[in-house]
Amino acid sequence: MLSCRQEIAFFHDDVGTMALHDAPTEIDLRKRFQAIFHNTFQFIFLVSVEGVILEINQAAVNFTGVVASQALARTLWDLECWADEAARSKLQTGLYRASGGEFVRYTGEIVNLEGTRAVVDLSIKPIFSSDGEIDFFIVEGRDITAIKRMEFERDRERQHADALHKLNDMKNEFVSQVSHELRTPLASIIGFAQTLLRSPNIAPEKATQFLNIILDDGRRLERLVEDLLDISRIESGKTSLITEPTSIAQILDYATHIIATEAESKRITITHDYTPETLPFLALDNDRITQVFVNLLANAVKFTSPDGSITIRASHDKEQVSVSIADTGIGIPVSDLPRLFEKFYRAKQRDTDGKEIRGTGLGLAIAKQIVELHGGSIRAESTFGEGSTFTVTLPHQAN
Repeated sequence: MLSCRQEIAFFHDDVGTMALHDAPTEIDLRKRFQAIFHNTFQFIFLVSVEGVILEINQAAVNFTGVVASQALARTLWDLECWADEAARSKLQTGLYRASGGEFVRYTGEIVNLEGTRAVVDLSIKPIFSSDGEIDFFIVEGRDITAIKRMEFERDRERQHADALHKLNDMKNEFVSQVSHELRTPLASIIGFAQTLLRSPNIAPEKATQFLNIILDDGRRLERLVEDLLDISRIESGKTSLITEPTSIAQILDYATHIIATEAESKRITITHDYTPETLPFLALDNDRITQVFVNLLANAVKFTSPDGSITIRASHDKEQVSVSIADTGIGIPVSDLPRLFEKFYRAKQRDTDGKEIRGTGLGLAIAKQIVELHGGSIRAESTFGEGSTFTVTLPHQAN
Protein backbone atom coordinates (compact mmCIF):
# COMPACT_ATOMS: atom_id res chain seq x y z
CA MET A 1 0.00 0.00 0.00
CA LEU A 2 1.35 3.45 -0.94
CA SER A 3 2.18 5.99 1.71
CA CYS A 4 0.92 9.58 1.38
CA ARG A 5 4.34 10.85 0.32
CA GLN A 6 4.59 8.11 -2.30
CA GLU A 7 1.23 9.26 -3.64
CA ILE A 8 2.60 12.79 -3.93
CA ALA A 9 5.57 11.41 -5.86
CA PHE A 10 3.15 10.28 -8.58
CA PHE A 11 2.76 13.93 -9.58
CA HIS A 12 6.42 14.25 -10.61
CA ASP A 13 7.62 13.18 -14.05
CA ASP A 14 11.06 12.15 -12.81
CA VAL A 15 9.92 9.13 -10.81
CA GLY A 16 9.86 6.67 -13.70
CA THR A 17 12.63 4.61 -12.15
CA MET A 18 10.62 3.92 -9.01
CA ALA A 19 9.63 0.31 -8.46
CA LEU A 20 6.08 1.52 -8.00
CA HIS A 21 5.80 2.03 -11.75
CA ASP A 22 6.23 -1.65 -12.47
CA ALA A 23 2.57 -2.32 -11.81
CA PRO A 24 0.23 -1.02 -14.55
CA THR A 25 -2.45 -0.22 -12.06
CA GLU A 26 -0.07 2.12 -10.28
CA ILE A 27 0.83 3.84 -13.54
CA ASP A 28 -2.85 4.27 -14.32
CA LEU A 29 -3.41 5.66 -10.86
CA ARG A 30 -0.55 8.12 -11.40
CA LYS A 31 -2.05 9.31 -14.67
CA ARG A 32 -5.47 9.71 -13.13
CA PHE A 33 -4.05 11.72 -10.24
CA GLN A 34 -2.11 13.92 -12.65
CA ALA A 35 -5.17 14.47 -14.84
CA ILE A 36 -7.35 15.45 -11.90
CA PHE A 37 -4.65 17.49 -10.17
CA HIS A 38 -3.62 19.55 -13.19
CA ASN A 39 -6.97 19.92 -14.96
CA THR A 40 -9.25 20.96 -12.11
CA PHE A 41 -10.38 24.60 -12.26
CA GLN A 42 -9.44 25.06 -8.60
CA PHE A 43 -5.85 25.87 -7.76
CA ILE A 44 -4.13 23.47 -5.39
CA PHE A 45 -0.96 23.52 -3.33
CA LEU A 46 0.31 20.42 -1.53
CA VAL A 47 2.16 21.65 1.53
CA SER A 48 4.24 19.90 4.18
CA VAL A 49 3.56 20.19 7.89
CA GLU A 50 6.24 22.91 7.99
CA GLY A 51 4.45 24.88 5.26
CA VAL A 52 6.88 23.94 2.46
CA ILE A 53 5.33 23.55 -1.01
CA LEU A 54 5.53 19.93 -2.24
CA GLU A 55 3.50 20.37 -5.41
CA ILE A 56 1.52 23.05 -7.26
CA ASN A 57 -1.07 22.38 -9.96
CA GLN A 58 -1.45 24.05 -13.34
CA ALA A 59 -4.51 26.04 -12.25
CA ALA A 60 -2.44 27.66 -9.51
CA VAL A 61 0.30 28.50 -12.00
CA ASN A 62 -2.22 29.98 -14.45
CA PHE A 63 -4.02 31.97 -11.79
CA THR A 64 -1.08 33.38 -9.82
CA GLY A 65 1.69 33.42 -12.39
CA VAL A 66 3.96 31.58 -9.94
CA VAL A 67 6.57 29.43 -11.71
CA ALA A 68 6.15 25.87 -10.46
CA SER A 69 9.87 25.00 -10.43
CA GLN A 70 10.61 28.13 -8.39
CA ALA A 71 7.73 27.58 -5.97
CA LEU A 72 8.72 24.06 -4.91
CA ALA A 73 10.64 23.88 -1.61
CA ARG A 74 9.53 27.41 -0.62
CA THR A 75 7.16 28.07 2.24
CA LEU A 76 3.67 28.76 0.96
CA TRP A 77 3.24 32.14 2.66
CA ASP A 78 6.49 33.43 1.14
CA LEU A 79 5.08 33.38 -2.39
CA GLU A 80 4.60 36.80 -3.97
CA CYS A 81 1.00 36.03 -4.94
CA TRP A 82 -0.46 36.85 -1.52
CA ALA A 83 -2.01 40.29 -1.47
CA ASP A 84 -0.30 41.64 1.66
CA GLU A 85 1.07 40.79 5.09
CA ALA A 86 -2.45 40.39 6.44
CA ALA A 87 -3.16 37.71 3.81
CA ARG A 88 0.08 35.89 4.67
CA SER A 89 -0.67 36.06 8.39
CA LYS A 90 -4.18 34.75 7.79
CA LEU A 91 -2.75 31.83 5.79
CA GLN A 92 -0.25 30.96 8.53
CA THR A 93 -3.02 31.06 11.11
CA GLY A 94 -5.12 28.75 8.92
CA LEU A 95 -2.26 26.24 8.58
CA TYR A 96 -1.68 26.36 12.33
CA ARG A 97 -5.34 25.57 12.97
CA ALA A 98 -5.24 22.77 10.40
CA SER A 99 -2.19 21.25 12.13
CA GLY A 100 -4.56 20.38 14.97
CA GLY A 101 -6.51 18.20 12.57
CA GLU A 102 -9.14 20.85 11.79
CA PHE A 103 -10.56 21.48 8.31
CA VAL A 104 -10.10 25.21 7.76
CA ARG A 105 -11.96 27.39 5.29
CA TYR A 106 -11.85 31.16 4.89
CA THR A 107 -11.94 34.00 2.37
CA GLY A 108 -8.64 35.65 1.48
CA GLU A 109 -7.03 37.92 -1.08
CA ILE A 110 -4.45 36.96 -3.67
CA VAL A 111 -2.75 38.77 -6.56
CA ASN A 112 -3.64 37.10 -9.84
CA LEU A 113 -1.64 36.79 -13.06
CA GLU A 114 -2.81 40.24 -14.24
CA GLY A 115 -1.42 41.78 -11.06
CA THR A 116 -4.83 42.69 -9.62
CA ARG A 117 -6.29 41.59 -6.33
CA ALA A 118 -8.71 38.70 -6.39
CA VAL A 119 -10.94 37.32 -3.67
CA VAL A 120 -10.47 33.58 -3.18
CA ASP A 121 -12.28 30.92 -1.20
CA LEU A 122 -9.47 28.96 0.49
CA SER A 123 -9.65 25.63 2.27
CA ILE A 124 -6.91 23.80 4.15
CA LYS A 125 -7.34 20.07 4.71
CA PRO A 126 -4.87 17.92 6.67
CA ILE A 127 -3.99 14.51 5.17
CA PHE A 128 -3.05 11.84 7.67
CA SER A 129 -0.55 8.99 7.29
CA SER A 130 -1.23 5.41 8.31
CA ASP A 131 0.13 6.06 11.79
CA GLY A 132 -2.37 8.88 12.35
CA GLU A 133 0.11 11.75 11.99
CA ILE A 134 -0.45 14.63 9.58
CA ASP A 135 1.57 13.90 6.43
CA PHE A 136 0.78 17.05 4.45
CA PHE A 137 -1.91 19.67 3.76
CA ILE A 138 -4.05 20.25 0.69
CA VAL A 139 -4.50 24.00 0.25
CA GLU A 140 -7.23 24.53 -2.29
CA GLY A 141 -8.73 27.74 -3.61
CA ARG A 142 -11.15 29.13 -6.14
CA ASP A 143 -11.63 32.61 -7.48
CA ILE A 144 -14.83 34.15 -6.12
CA THR A 145 -14.08 37.73 -7.13
CA ALA A 146 -17.01 37.87 -9.55
CA ILE A 147 -19.35 36.45 -6.91
CA LYS A 148 -18.16 38.95 -4.32
CA ARG A 149 -18.50 41.76 -6.85
CA MET A 150 -22.08 40.71 -7.53
CA GLU A 151 -22.77 40.55 -3.80
CA PHE A 152 -21.20 43.99 -3.39
CA GLU A 153 -23.32 45.38 -6.23
CA ARG A 154 -26.45 43.84 -4.73
CA ASP A 155 -25.59 45.28 -1.32
CA ARG A 156 -24.90 48.67 -2.86
CA GLU A 157 -28.18 48.59 -4.78
CA ARG A 158 -29.98 47.54 -1.61
CA GLN A 159 -28.32 50.34 0.35
CA HIS A 160 -29.17 52.78 -2.42
CA ALA A 161 -32.78 51.62 -2.38
CA ASP A 162 -32.85 51.89 1.41
CA ALA A 163 -31.35 55.39 1.21
CA LEU A 164 -33.96 56.43 -1.36
CA HIS A 165 -36.71 54.94 0.79
CA LYS A 166 -35.36 56.75 3.84
CA LEU A 167 -35.05 59.99 1.87
CA ASN A 168 -38.61 59.59 0.63
CA ASP A 169 -39.84 59.01 4.19
CA MET A 170 -37.93 62.08 5.36
CA LYS A 171 -39.39 64.10 2.47
CA ASN A 172 -42.91 62.97 3.30
CA GLU A 173 -42.39 63.73 6.98
CA PHE A 174 -40.91 67.11 6.09
CA VAL A 175 -43.82 67.96 3.79
CA SER A 176 -46.21 66.94 6.57
CA GLN A 177 -44.37 69.06 9.14
CA VAL A 178 -44.04 72.08 6.87
CA SER A 179 -47.68 71.76 5.87
CA HIS A 180 -48.65 71.83 9.53
CA GLU A 181 -46.33 74.76 10.23
CA LEU A 182 -47.80 76.65 7.28
CA ARG A 183 -51.42 75.67 7.88
CA THR A 184 -51.57 76.78 11.51
CA PRO A 185 -50.53 80.44 11.06
CA LEU A 186 -52.37 80.67 7.74
CA ALA A 187 -55.58 79.48 9.35
CA SER A 188 -55.06 82.01 12.12
CA ILE A 189 -54.36 84.87 9.69
CA ILE A 190 -57.34 84.02 7.46
CA GLY A 191 -59.66 83.46 10.43
CA PHE A 192 -58.89 86.72 12.21
CA ALA A 193 -58.85 88.69 8.93
CA GLN A 194 -62.30 87.34 8.09
CA THR A 195 -63.54 88.25 11.58
CA LEU A 196 -62.32 91.81 11.12
CA LEU A 197 -63.96 92.07 7.70
CA ARG A 198 -67.28 90.66 8.91
CA SER A 199 -67.36 92.76 12.07
CA PRO A 200 -66.91 96.42 11.07
CA ASN A 201 -68.12 97.53 14.50
CA ILE A 202 -65.67 95.40 16.46
CA ALA A 203 -64.18 97.10 19.52
CA PRO A 204 -60.85 98.83 18.78
CA GLU A 205 -58.98 96.88 21.48
CA LYS A 206 -60.28 93.60 20.03
CA ALA A 207 -59.30 94.67 16.52
CA THR A 208 -55.84 95.56 17.77
CA GLN A 209 -55.52 92.15 19.44
CA PHE A 210 -56.53 90.36 16.23
CA LEU A 211 -54.15 92.47 14.12
CA ASN A 212 -51.26 91.64 16.47
CA ILE A 213 -52.07 87.93 16.12
CA ILE A 214 -52.11 88.30 12.33
CA LEU A 215 -48.76 90.13 12.48
CA ASP A 216 -47.16 87.48 14.74
CA ASP A 217 -48.34 84.62 12.55
CA GLY A 218 -47.20 86.44 9.44
CA ARG A 219 -43.74 86.76 10.95
CA ARG A 220 -43.86 83.06 11.85
CA LEU A 221 -44.52 82.27 8.19
CA GLU A 222 -41.71 84.60 7.19
CA ARG A 223 -39.25 82.74 9.47
CA LEU A 224 -40.29 79.40 8.02
CA VAL A 225 -39.79 80.64 4.46
CA GLU A 226 -36.40 82.10 5.42
CA ASP A 227 -35.35 78.73 6.89
CA LEU A 228 -36.33 76.98 3.68
CA LEU A 229 -34.43 79.52 1.61
CA ASP A 230 -31.40 79.30 3.92
CA ILE A 231 -31.12 75.54 3.68
CA SER A 232 -31.51 75.75 -0.10
CA ARG A 233 -28.80 78.41 -0.47
CA ILE A 234 -26.35 76.60 1.82
CA GLU A 235 -26.93 73.25 0.11
CA SER A 236 -26.35 74.77 -3.32
CA GLY A 237 -23.11 76.44 -2.18
CA LYS A 238 -24.46 79.90 -2.91
CA THR A 239 -23.93 81.16 0.64
CA SER A 240 -20.84 83.30 1.09
CA LEU A 241 -19.68 84.64 4.44
CA ILE A 242 -19.06 88.33 5.02
CA THR A 243 -16.53 88.19 7.83
CA GLU A 244 -15.18 90.96 9.99
CA PRO A 245 -13.69 91.17 13.52
CA THR A 246 -16.66 90.40 15.73
CA SER A 247 -17.18 90.25 19.49
CA ILE A 248 -18.57 86.90 20.62
CA ALA A 249 -19.72 88.56 23.84
CA GLN A 250 -21.79 91.13 21.91
CA ILE A 251 -23.36 88.40 19.75
CA LEU A 252 -24.37 86.44 22.86
CA ASP A 253 -25.81 89.57 24.48
CA TYR A 254 -27.84 90.39 21.38
CA ALA A 255 -29.10 86.79 20.98
CA THR A 256 -30.16 86.81 24.64
CA HIS A 257 -32.00 90.09 24.11
CA ILE A 258 -33.89 88.62 21.13
CA ILE A 259 -35.32 85.71 23.13
CA ALA A 260 -35.65 87.53 26.46
CA THR A 261 -39.38 88.26 26.12
CA GLU A 262 -40.19 84.61 25.37
CA ALA A 263 -38.01 83.47 28.27
CA GLU A 264 -39.67 85.91 30.66
CA SER A 265 -43.12 84.67 29.63
CA LYS A 266 -42.10 81.21 30.92
CA ARG A 267 -40.21 82.63 33.94
CA ILE A 268 -36.98 81.08 32.65
CA THR A 269 -33.78 82.49 34.11
CA ILE A 270 -30.86 83.08 31.72
CA THR A 271 -27.40 83.22 33.31
CA HIS A 272 -24.15 84.31 31.63
CA ASP A 273 -21.20 82.39 33.07
CA TYR A 274 -18.27 84.23 31.49
CA THR A 275 -16.45 87.55 31.57
CA PRO A 276 -17.28 89.48 28.38
CA GLU A 277 -14.04 91.47 28.42
CA THR A 278 -11.91 88.31 28.23
CA LEU A 279 -13.56 86.89 25.11
CA PRO A 280 -11.64 87.63 21.91
CA PHE A 281 -12.86 89.08 18.64
CA LEU A 282 -13.12 86.57 15.80
CA ALA A 283 -13.40 86.90 12.03
CA LEU A 284 -17.09 86.00 11.71
CA ASP A 285 -20.17 86.68 9.66
CA ASN A 286 -22.04 88.56 12.37
CA ASP A 287 -25.54 87.92 11.04
CA ARG A 288 -24.97 84.21 10.45
CA ILE A 289 -23.36 83.45 13.81
CA THR A 290 -26.07 85.52 15.54
CA GLN A 291 -28.61 83.35 13.72
CA VAL A 292 -26.93 80.24 15.20
CA PHE A 293 -27.07 81.44 18.81
CA VAL A 294 -30.59 82.85 18.49
CA ASN A 295 -31.68 79.44 17.22
CA LEU A 296 -29.94 77.57 20.06
CA LEU A 297 -31.32 79.92 22.72
CA ALA A 298 -34.83 79.82 21.22
CA ASN A 299 -34.70 76.01 21.28
CA ALA A 300 -33.51 76.08 24.88
CA VAL A 301 -36.48 78.26 25.84
CA LYS A 302 -38.85 76.16 23.74
CA PHE A 303 -37.87 72.87 25.39
CA THR A 304 -37.48 74.17 28.95
CA SER A 305 -40.43 74.03 31.29
CA PRO A 306 -41.65 77.17 33.11
CA ASP A 307 -39.42 78.28 36.01
CA GLY A 308 -36.43 76.51 34.47
CA SER A 309 -33.03 77.96 33.72
CA ILE A 310 -30.55 78.41 30.86
CA THR A 311 -26.82 78.93 31.37
CA ILE A 312 -24.52 80.38 28.70
CA ARG A 313 -20.85 79.54 29.23
CA ALA A 314 -17.91 80.69 27.14
CA SER A 315 -14.20 79.95 27.26
CA HIS A 316 -11.22 80.19 24.94
CA ASP A 317 -7.62 79.12 24.46
CA LYS A 318 -4.96 79.87 21.85
CA GLU A 319 -6.78 77.99 19.12
CA GLN A 320 -10.52 78.35 19.62
CA VAL A 321 -13.51 79.78 21.45
CA SER A 322 -16.17 77.47 22.89
CA VAL A 323 -19.69 78.57 23.77
CA SER A 324 -22.14 76.20 25.45
CA ILE A 325 -25.84 76.71 26.08
CA ALA A 326 -27.18 74.43 28.80
CA ASP A 327 -30.84 74.18 29.78
CA THR A 328 -32.86 72.33 32.40
CA GLY A 329 -35.43 71.23 29.85
CA ILE A 330 -37.00 67.94 28.87
CA GLY A 331 -33.82 66.60 27.28
CA ILE A 332 -33.31 64.58 24.11
CA PRO A 333 -33.68 60.79 23.83
CA VAL A 334 -30.34 59.03 23.30
CA SER A 335 -31.62 57.46 20.08
CA ASP A 336 -32.22 60.91 18.57
CA LEU A 337 -28.82 62.46 19.38
CA PRO A 338 -26.84 61.00 16.41
CA ARG A 339 -29.34 62.41 13.89
CA LEU A 340 -30.11 65.68 15.62
CA PHE A 341 -28.32 67.86 13.03
CA GLU A 342 -29.72 66.09 9.96
CA LYS A 343 -31.92 68.10 7.65
CA PHE A 344 -35.63 67.59 8.27
CA TYR A 345 -34.98 65.35 11.28
CA ARG A 346 -36.90 66.25 14.41
CA ALA A 347 -36.64 64.51 17.76
CA LYS A 348 -39.97 63.27 19.12
CA GLN A 349 -40.32 65.46 22.23
CA ARG A 350 -43.30 66.37 24.38
CA ASP A 351 -43.79 69.10 26.95
CA THR A 352 -44.78 68.56 30.57
CA ASP A 353 -48.44 68.36 29.53
CA GLY A 354 -47.68 65.53 27.08
CA LYS A 355 -48.21 67.74 24.01
CA GLU A 356 -45.83 67.10 21.13
CA ILE A 357 -43.46 69.98 20.45
CA ARG A 358 -43.42 70.46 16.71
CA GLY A 359 -40.89 71.97 14.36
CA THR A 360 -39.52 71.60 10.85
CA GLY A 361 -36.17 70.11 11.81
CA LEU A 362 -34.28 72.77 9.85
CA GLY A 363 -32.93 75.06 12.56
CA LEU A 364 -30.15 72.81 13.86
CA ALA A 365 -29.20 71.67 10.36
CA ILE A 366 -28.79 75.32 9.33
CA ALA A 367 -26.85 76.11 12.52
CA LYS A 368 -24.46 73.21 11.90
CA GLN A 369 -23.75 74.24 8.33
CA ILE A 370 -23.17 77.88 9.28
CA VAL A 371 -20.74 76.87 12.04
CA GLU A 372 -18.90 74.50 9.68
CA LEU A 373 -18.66 77.24 7.04
CA HIS A 374 -16.69 79.15 9.70
CA GLY A 375 -14.40 76.13 10.22
CA GLY A 376 -15.99 75.28 13.56
CA SER A 377 -18.07 72.47 15.00
CA ILE A 378 -21.24 71.99 17.01
CA ARG A 379 -22.27 69.10 19.23
CA ALA A 380 -25.11 68.16 21.53
CA GLU A 381 -25.16 66.35 24.86
CA SER A 382 -28.28 65.49 26.78
CA THR A 383 -29.73 63.47 29.62
CA PHE A 384 -33.34 62.71 28.89
CA GLY A 385 -35.58 64.42 31.43
CA GLU A 386 -32.77 66.56 32.85
CA GLY A 387 -31.74 68.95 30.09
CA SER A 388 -29.46 69.48 27.10
CA THR A 389 -26.20 71.26 26.32
CA PHE A 390 -25.22 72.53 22.87
CA THR A 391 -21.60 73.53 22.38
CA VAL A 392 -20.30 75.63 19.50
CA THR A 393 -16.55 75.75 18.89
CA LEU A 394 -15.09 78.40 16.59
CA PRO A 395 -11.42 78.72 15.59
CA HIS A 396 -9.50 81.97 16.00
CA GLN A 397 -8.79 81.84 12.28
CA ALA A 398 -12.18 81.11 10.69
CA ASN A 399 -12.37 79.57 7.22
